[in-house]
Amino acid sequence: MRRTARWIGFAAFAGFLAMAAGCAVNSSFTYKPNPPAAGGPKLPAKVAVLPFTDGTENFTKRGSALSDGQYNLAKAGISGSMDALTPELWGKSFADDLAASGSFQSARFVFAPSEIKDEGYSVDGTLKKANFAATFDYANEILVSFRATRVSDKKIVWEKTSGRVWKTPRNVYAGCGMGIQCMTDKMHGDWNKEMVSIFAEARADLVGTLAGLSEGGAVSGAAPNAAGQAAVESVDRTIDKILKGK
Repeated sequence: MRRTARWIGFAAFAGFLAMAAGCAVNSSFTYKPNPPAAGGPKLPAKVAVLPFTDGTENFTKRGSALSDGQYNLAKAGISGSMDALTPELWGKSFADDLAASGSFQSARFVFAPSEIKDEGYSVDGTLKKANFAATFDYANEILVSFRATRVSDKKIVWEKTSGRVWKTPRNVYAGCGMGIQCMTDKMHGDWNKEMVSIFAEARADLVGTLAGLSEGGAVSGAAPNAAGQAAVESVDRTIDKILKGK
């Protein structure tokens, strides 16, 4: 009995109670980015984010009903608690994060390169791990590689890999009692927090890279001309403010 109690994590517990009570639980995950810094200047670049690629291992669940294990959320959701976090969702979430940061002239999600309009850069990525721990004793794992390509010449200008490994806090469901939706929302919040951290790390690196490309006017994805030199100097001043956090 003690072994069984130790094993029952949120996924199994919530699923069992939801079925027993006939509850309708909203298990759809929606990424919630942090708000932008007030008054922060924008990098003069437009970015289009494509769906990410699935590079995760080929499993939906490791372990057994009475053992530790992990769910691969990229390939399958957890009944009654979390819908699958597909690679497309990761692309959309990163696009939302870039847009919400206020660091770019514009940032939006597109389903295919053919939908890119006046963006100077496209961003894609590969989801390598999205493993949810089935028990408190096991670890959650996220690993994502990012890439930015200059649209004008198809040159890859930025690559970054970021990840997190963490254990779900044992008090994560405190205050929920037997509230299944509350437990679901808290579990989603735990994952959202780690995604925010990963995206912030990648975004800061991307901004720094595009700022470096500003020399010669390349940040917009196009080469400068003599008439545009004054505008380039203005761009450089804006980027300098971003890097100094003004």
